[in-house]
Amino acid sequence: MAIEPGQPAPQLSLVDRDRQPVTLESFPDRNLVLAFYALAFTGG
Repeated sequence: MAIEPGQPAPQLSLVDRDRQPVTLESFPDRNLVLAFYALAFTGG
């Protein structure tokens, strides 16, 4: 699923390094850059 520039990001929830959940709502009124590395930590 591609996101076009200017579109809002879909709702998502991730876990931080302390295993605490983080959502986009955790950063109200802030611009964020999300980067995903599909092969990170896989040895590939």
